[in-house]
Amino acid sequence: MGIRLMRYEKQCIECGKRKPISATAEQIRAWRNGALIQDAMPNVPEDERELLISGICGECFDALFGGPES
Repeated sequence: MGIRLMRYEKQCIECGKRKPISATAEQIRAWRNGALIQDAMPNVPEDERELLISGICGECFDALFGGPES
């Protein structure tokens, strides 16, 4: 039996687009129970974790605060 990823969707508060987030139920639970998101979900891309934390998708975050190339 392998790891079962769940697909969640969260709407960006800036652009309104719904974005997918793939994480296990255990990862979501650990984060909601106080674990640092990067520890609870090390395999989840940073932009997806940011969407969970702030509600802002990666594209909007980069446009608002500058991306890696800025």
